[in-house]
Amino acid sequence: MAKKIKYIRHLILVLLLTIPLATAAVYLFKTLNARVGLNSSQINCIMKDSKGFVWFGTPAGLYRYDGYTFKSFQCNSLDGSSLPDSYINSMQEAIDGNIWIETASGLCIYNPQTETFGRETKQVLSRMGIRDIPNIVFIDSKKNIWAYIAKKGVVAYNTQQQLSYDFGYTDDMKGIPDGEVCSISECRDGTMLVYNNGRIVCCNIDNQQTTVWQTQEVAENNLRRSNSLKAFADQVDNIWLYGQGTLMVYNKKNNTWDTEFGNQLGLTGAGIDSSVTGMAGDRKGNIWVGTDRAGLLRINVNTHEIEPVKPQSANSSLHTDDVTGILSVYVDDTDLLWVGTEKAGVAYYGKGIYKFDSGLYGDITAITQDKDGKVWFGTSNKGIVGYDGPLASQKVSTMATTPDGSLWVGSEQNGLTRILNGETTFYSAARDSGRTIINDHINALCADKTGSLWIATDGGLQVYNPRMNTFSTYTKENGKLSTNNITSLHYGKNNNLLVGTNEGLMILNLSTTEKTLLTGNSTNLMTFTNDYITTVTQDSRGLIWVGTREGVNVLNLSNDSLNYITENEGLCNNCICGITEDKNKNMWITTSNGVCRVVVQRIDKEKQFNYGLYNYDISDGLQSNEFNMGAILTKKDGNVLLGGLYGVNWTREREKANTRTLPRVILTQLFIGETEIQTGHEYNGTVILPQALNESSVLELSNKQNTFTIKFAGGNYNQSERLQFMYWMEGRDEDWRNGDALTHGVTFTNLASGKYTLHVKAISADGAVSKQERVLDIVIASPWWLSWWMFLIYIVVIIFAIFIYRTIVKQVRYLWNKKKTVISELTRQRNEVKLASDDLRQPMARMASIIGAISEKAESVEIKEQVNSLHFQMLQIITRVSEMQMYLENPESKAVTVAEERLQLNDRGEVNLLENTDEELTADMVRPRKSGLVTQQYTIIIVDTNKEFLEFMKNRLGEIYNVYTYDNTTLAYNDLEVLHPHIVVAKEEMPMMTGSELCNKIKTEKLYQDIRFVLMTDGVLSAAEMAGRNITVSADDYLSKPFNLHEAATRFNRLLGLAPAEGLCDVIEGVETRRLEGYSSSMTTATVEYDDISDEETSAAMEEARKMEEKRKEEEEEKAKAQERLNAQLSLYNNGETIGDYSMTDSMDQQLIRNIEQYVLQNMSRGHINLEEMASAMGMGRVPFYRKIRAITSKTPAELVRELRLKHACTLLERTNINLSELAINVGFVTAENFITIFKEKYGMSPLEYRLLHRKQE
Repeated sequence: MAKKIKYIRHLILVLLLTIPLATAAVYLFKTLNARVGLNSSQINCIMKDSKGFVWFGTPAGLYRYDGYTFKSFQCNSLDGSSLPDSYINSMQEAIDGNIWIETASGLCIYNPQTETFGRETKQVLSRMGIRDIPNIVFIDSKKNIWAYIAKKGVVAYNTQQQLSYDFGYTDDMKGIPDGEVCSISECRDGTMLVYNNGRIVCCNIDNQQTTVWQTQEVAENNLRRSNSLKAFADQVDNIWLYGQGTLMVYNKKNNTWDTEFGNQLGLTGAGIDSSVTGMAGDRKGNIWVGTDRAGLLRINVNTHEIEPVKPQSANSSLHTDDVTGILSVYVDDTDLLWVGTEKAGVAYYGKGIYKFDSGLYGDITAITQDKDGKVWFGTSNKGIVGYDGPLASQKVSTMATTPDGSLWVGSEQNGLTRILNGETTFYSAARDSGRTIINDHINALCADKTGSLWIATDGGLQVYNPRMNTFSTYTKENGKLSTNNITSLHYGKNNNLLVGTNEGLMILNLSTTEKTLLTGNSTNLMTFTNDYITTVTQDSRGLIWVGTREGVNVLNLSNDSLNYITENEGLCNNCICGITEDKNKNMWITTSNGVCRVVVQRIDKEKQFNYGLYNYDISDGLQSNEFNMGAILTKKDGNVLLGGLYGVNWTREREKANTRTLPRVILTQLFIGETEIQTGHEYNGTVILPQALNESSVLELSNKQNTFTIKFAGGNYNQSERLQFMYWMEGRDEDWRNGDALTHGVTFTNLASGKYTLHVKAISADGAVSKQERVLDIVIASPWWLSWWMFLIYIVVIIFAIFIYRTIVKQVRYLWNKKKTVISELTRQRNEVKLASDDLRQPMARMASIIGAISEKAESVEIKEQVNSLHFQMLQIITRVSEMQMYLENPESKAVTVAEERLQLNDRGEVNLLENTDEELTADMVRPRKSGLVTQQYTIIIVDTNKEFLEFMKNRLGEIYNVYTYDNTTLAYNDLEVLHPHIVVAKEEMPMMTGSELCNKIKTEKLYQDIRFVLMTDGVLSAAEMAGRNITVSADDYLSKPFNLHEAATRFNRLLGLAPAEGLCDVIEGVETRRLEGYSSSMTTATVEYDDISDEETSAAMEEARKMEEKRKEEEEEKAKAQERLNAQLSLYNNGETIGDYSMTDSMDQQLIRNIEQYVLQNMSRGHINLEEMASAMGMGRVPFYRKIRAITSKTPAELVRELRLKHACTLLERTNINLSELAINVGFVTAENFITIFKEKYGMSPLEYRLLHRKQE
């Protein structure tokens, strides 16, 4: 008999567990799982702290949720500040904001400021009078601490009074009965101690230590014994005892127990394999019961009606019958229900979590409302919801009502159904013999103000007149339409019927029957996104909304503007299913992937509008993201109905915004750049967050960390739409600004150094602003160069600079006095030198006069030339002495000027004179550079091993050209690209690279083809000697040492294409010499009077000067006659005679030589004849010309030209009487001395001897 009873009890349990599931109500929850960051699917406990964070205890650690992101905490054996164990059993918040957490390894305390866990709790407990390690710790609603210690009793600590009370096993008013306490909870009377045998004792320490009441009926009757027993006090303060196989309620007023609830669920004893895991009550009188077998149950606190609840989200499968095991149930301060499941994460439920309510009526394809306000829903395969009468087809495509009370139902294939007063009429093109409608595929229905029904089909447009019971047809065939495919209809303003087709939009004026076909605006400058119109409507502003398969087109007829709303502008999907306007004048758009609410705002008087988009999906309560074409309706009360695959959605009616319900903002995350900053972690040696961001009142950042992001949360999860935030950065912004709704935060970029205050408030979806404000002070440190210690350094540096300045001023004064002393000394030396020069000039002038007289009496030409040369050198000495006298005049002003130019600071900061300053201040005057010469724009490089020679050349030629000297050919070649000289003068005998090698290297480079090259040799070399020494013949000219400087400069000028004597005489010979000839002496007479010269000598000198002047005039006349004779002689060459004596058989070679001779005669007086120019004149290249001359004459072109010069000189010596200086210039030699030397080398006699010899022969 006992076995049968037991079997029956098990059978009843199974029935009770299965029957409620079949009738369970559907509540739409929101879920949190691994997809959103909650990586553990088992939720052991749930708690919301005072800051607004929600905590989830799992076997895999602790998770904190802020409404957007999760932050996880796990056990780390290497970190003593982490959890002692990742398995979390329970959580409670203490009065100081710390969270007491029970793990599998014991109790720990979480500090929210440092985000660390304290594992050692003995010291904390001992301060509360709890000496031993407690088995159970409970924190009541008044934040008093209750600790149960096995075999010793309970210790309670009043945090307000900071007093502890011991409840020992005395079983009196200040004690408790002996036994094992398995859980602690609370009721209105105080704290309840639950024993493992079902005994419940209520204690209170608010005013004094007392035991308020106790019940022991369960224990006395031995009804339950389990360590899983817990107690819960409901809204009317009934006490529920629950646990393993237990659910019963205790009525304190009647002192009775009721086990009927447990019996209904089969929870009849501890041996039953089913448990109640948690209980919680909300403000609506619901008791939520979590079980491991029957899932979630809702019990009405007043009627005690039990209702199973499926905690599933709107986007979960609606057809599953699986029961989810519940491990924890929690109701937070906003009356939001949180449910922790065994394998499905967290689900939470509240009235405001979803924006939309749903009616799951099936696949809704059409919606309409009759004149009585009743809403009709048409489906894709089940006809009309709530209508059992006949229909032309169960597949409803569209519906409409007319003022006569008719309900019109269109189908996709079977035509039209009319329902009026319970009677049904069918209209079908296929079955109706009257042929009332032209096509059975009904796309849209619409009634106008006269009560006529307009019918859109695939075969055209029709209108039904209910008074006449007739149909009128508009088709392409009768010429009234351009296409028969009518997709949508809308009766708009001004008696216009908006007709959507597959070719665009047609506006049909029913008053005038005028038709307008549009594929964009009227000018068609802007076209629709697609010509296939899926839906069309006109709003209260007169805007026409045209839906296509590629977005929405908003046509404004008043200004002919067209705006697009597509995915590019933020639309959830481009495939438009329906458009309508609600009572708030917001536009609702259904698509194939969600719903969009468009807030239209007028932005100016020109009827321009701005469109704000708000997208919604299944996470907002939609029954599906996919909606049907035309299944949208604005009811008469202005609310919108949206038809989709699983039913209908409508927006929830929200209460008026209440700023008191808006939470205080939580600061959740800090990012520096892209890096999230963790509490207590070092970044570049600095701990940015010594305590949690939300616990901080001041945030200090370095100057390099001035780009950062702060993210917010609201701590209120019972919102249909996510909270938005507004912020004000005091110190930077002048007013409040909206935060980023997508990132729920704000980013500051390159914030300047200084102190700021960030103010943040929450904003509801309705625009209500929270009165609670979160404030955070932010300090951006100054850069190191603006820090206080740098200012101290700046002050020290300024003081030091002032000291140095004063020291330098003293030093400069010292040097200035020293300079004055030097100048005074120079003045004295000048006077001495001037006296010495006066003493030298007098005897030198007498010597010059005597030498001039001797020259006149000389018989031999050579002696006469030597005496003239000596006379010239003596005059140069006199000139130099005169120069010294001139430059020693006004030495003070000159010395001051030079000193000022040379004054500078050395590397030690001292003011010193340059090394050559002393030389500048002495009488050894360096000739100033002559300015204004044409030659100064040309650059010459001189290469030689003799540094003294280079210094001499640079000093002399530096007045004419830009001269650069080198003693190394390699260095000179390397600088060619930088300097790009016009002439390179190089000595042949050079180490590493000879002058010839340098010449050949330059000539072979195309980059340097315009550079002229002059080769210097030691002495005059013949062609054989040049060939023997392997000297190049590619040079443009040759100079043999020693050479006359004037001759070298003349050759350089000819190579540069300048006049031979351009700027040479005044610079090389000295312009001062010429100027001073009248000041000190002359070539013919001395103009200075000397006291020691007698009158006779003076008269003789005067007579000698007169004779020399007469002689000069005679010589000039002779020169003119000689020139005439020279011209006569030159005419001989032009008559066919040749200069050279070459034996050539080829007439072409003879003609070439004659041409060369003619060219040389014409250009002989130029001095240097350029080989390249001569070759070009002969019509040949330089190298072929060189080879040709060498082949004909066995001479180089230079040798040939020299020979022609000398032979022509011989002719002039024989046939003219011009002096040697003029003759040398006429044949191209620079000086008479050079001509005499070369002529003597060639013919073994001087030119004068040659002339005398040939005169005697004649």
